[in-house]
Amino acid sequence: MCVILLAAVSCRQRYDPPVISSGNTFLVVEANLNPQGLTSILLTRTGPLDRGSAIKPELNAQVSVEGMDNSSRLLSSIGNGRYNNINLGLTIGTEYRLHIKTSDGREYVSDYVKARKTPVIDSIGYELELKGLRVQAHAHDVTKQTRYYRWDFDETWEIHSPFPSNLIFDKTYLPYYIRTRKFPDEDVATCWKYGTSSSIVLANSTRLQDDIIYKAPVQFIENGSEKLSVRYSILLRQYALDKGAYNFYELMKKNTEEIGNIFSPQPSEIRGNINNVRDSKEYVLGYVTASTVEEQRKFIQVPWHFFMYCNITKVPAFNADSTLFYFGPGGSLIPFAYDEPPPKYSGSAPQCVDCTRRGGSTKKPSYW
Repeated sequence: MCVILLAAVSCRQRYDPPVISSGNTFLVVEANLNPQGLTSILLTRTGPLDRGSAIKPELNAQVSVEGMDNSSRLLSSIGNGRYNNINLGLTIGTEYRLHIKTSDGREYVSDYVKARKTPVIDSIGYELELKGLRVQAHAHDVTKQTRYYRWDFDETWEIHSPFPSNLIFDKTYLPYYIRTRKFPDEDVATCWKYGTSSSIVLANSTRLQDDIIYKAPVQFIENGSEKLSVRYSILLRQYALDKGAYNFYELMKKNTEEIGNIFSPQPSEIRGNINNVRDSKEYVLGYVTASTVEEQRKFIQVPWHFFMYCNITKVPAFNADSTLFYFGPGGSLIPFAYDEPPPKYSGSAPQCVDCTRRGGSTKKPSYW
């Protein structure tokens, strides 16, 4: 038996799949050509999986939008692989394509795509469910020409510190280092945090006689999330797609979000509408679309349970050594109140007193 086990162990060899160390890099194009507003295109390139960060920006490319009407519009690099044009001025119904020339001389063009007018967002709704809150989009197209829709969003939420503080450690404030905060500059009780959509959100009305989108789920916030502890805002963006773009995003969603167990669909190769001019076999990931962008902001405040576990520690006041130990550099607490008798400071963990320690910003958004 020992011989068999020894043989089994000695036969084990490390296996590194070729895909991990492959030197191939693939161009990734994220582009919607906005006919009547800012167009911002992101170009990145994949890298081998064994080199840490697998994606890097494609720098110093020449990027333009070409029309079937022989027009051409340039996009300017703003750094980190992003290329912008404030207003392309595209004509709805005319076909356009994206033209990319990278710094190493390779050229890529997309298929021509028709510039589309996106219907407005009718409204943004929400429903409380057993496991959380679901945000929903409502839209329709009276011309019945859209049918295929995509959304992404930015989100903002307000957070509060469980223990608002009017005290602060200041080593220059002798002899006991604790002074009153200067408001509003040193207020750390209220912050705002930000996020963006991380999943592909799609819906279609192809099975309906009318082009109506009703309660399309665009975001789900799980019970206990801090996002709804005070007030939440979502800025939703809506895009009109053609059938090819919808199929591309649907397949990408299945490959990236619905794989992970034995019942999941098998991954499929994703081919977009962008090709290398001189090498059609080169793999390029991305699908160029062309549509106006409709936006709508929604604020949500609902009864919501959010809990942070925060202890309170009492520290003797007017004792420089204790103050320095608990509240000074490297200390585990932040003071938030003064009590007597006997004189003492109440302190708690930094994240319980200072909302910036939870990733927030004390600068109030202009739209709040």
